[in-house]
Amino acid sequence: MVNIVTTEENYDWKREHGILTTIKQMANQVPVRDTDNQMLQGKALALWSKNAEQMNIFLRQSVEDIRKSQLLKIKKLVDNAYTSVPFYRELYTACGYELGSISSFADFERLPIINKTLLNSFEPSKIVNDAEHLERANTSRTSGSSGNPFTVYSDDNDIILDHLQVLRFYNSCLKTPLQESDWIYLLHHVGLAFSSLHGKYRTFQLPDLLSDTPLGEHLSYLRPRLLVTLPSYLPLILQHKEHVKSSGVEAILTNSESSTQQERDYYSKALGLPVYDEYSSEEIGMIATQCTHGNYHVIEDGVYLEIVNADNRGFGNVVCTDLNNELMPLIRFDHGDVAKKNTSNSLCECGSACTSLEEINGRRDDTFRTRGLEVVPSASLLAAIDDILITPDKTLKHFRLLQKNSETVELITQYSGAPHKSMPKILQELRDRISLLFGYSITLLHREVHEWPMQKSYKRRSIVREWKLN
Repeated sequence: MVNIVTTEENYDWKREHGILTTIKQMANQVPVRDTDNQMLQGKALALWSKNAEQMNIFLRQSVEDIRKSQLLKIKKLVDNAYTSVPFYRELYTACGYELGSISSFADFERLPIINKTLLNSFEPSKIVNDAEHLERANTSRTSGSSGNPFTVYSDDNDIILDHLQVLRFYNSCLKTPLQESDWIYLLHHVGLAFSSLHGKYRTFQLPDLLSDTPLGEHLSYLRPRLLVTLPSYLPLILQHKEHVKSSGVEAILTNSESSTQQERDYYSKALGLPVYDEYSSEEIGMIATQCTHGNYHVIEDGVYLEIVNADNRGFGNVVCTDLNNELMPLIRFDHGDVAKKNTSNSLCECGSACTSLEEINGRRDDTFRTRGLEVVPSASLLAAIDDILITPDKTLKHFRLLQKNSETVELITQYSGAPHKSMPKILQELRDRISLLFGYSITLLHREVHEWPMQKSYKRRSIVREWKLN
């Protein structure tokens, strides 16, 4: 029996700023997530203490046992969705589905593929298994990089399981597992579901990394074992090389933005630390993670991944089924990315028999550049859009950011109704936020359109740099 120690308040990670004013100010910008409460932290800690070893064993099962486990989950997920979710009831009835008719993956892969656009055409009550649960459900409304706002509803169990899979990935990147007193340092606008588990496995988060952020000093103060970051921040992290090496950081993990293995290898060598990548999304959660031998392994106790419509080189569309989100099932969901499976029959040297991806060509949005040609992180731009346009407004249907030159950015929007406040105020707030990311004042233009431009070259791209560099 695991004893869960509860207190009236969460562990306050923000107080660990080391008397560094800039760090304190940046940490205070991080909002507290609704999930980050004592009750859910306690449940997560209990499950982690009980199931961590079993979760590791799953990854080292035979392919046959992994597939058997996945198929059982898929059968239950599809039947429950057909029975309880109006959207799937209508969709699957139209294609002749009957309860219990899935006996193989071939049966499952005959079901229709869905996407954001289709789901967005239905009321939220039609795409969840319990409409009464919507008011207390965990929600995430995000733009992603497609430019089409989308809300994901999930229950507490899904949030907890996703977090445990994150902890498992973190442990896999270290020579010895995280201890309860260890720190994780996160450079990202979106935090983990839990900042700690009752003060254990603590995370310190900065929403951005700027050129004058005293990162090195704070790393030396906190001494985290892992540094989790956007790839765009690696050049700035390199400026703190000596602090990073002496602070006890054992590995650097990247996520959210596309980066190449060559890029990660360069910074790994420069920093003298391994750099591992994570492939994840707001809709599905963690999808695949790099092992210590550089292969991306699909998180197959959380997702069933297909590559459909593959070309003659093996590159095809990524289609995911979330095996854990029962409240809002995402079954054969077109993720909007392109990837290629590793077809080798050899077991990875790390010991995992999970499906591995040879290459992930995600949504390659153009990165914005400053007048000095420094990269402006796409994820930070999307975070600004999320905070200022997406989260407060259900009426925003589409958006696109265009960089015209080093000084000018244009925002294109399509609203279905009036925004939550005056557009000049929204634009001023967004201009200030983007200017902070550029490091100098930029001009923000705005254009509202009635018909959304669907140029082929802009497909799946919400951040586009029209400014051509020499």
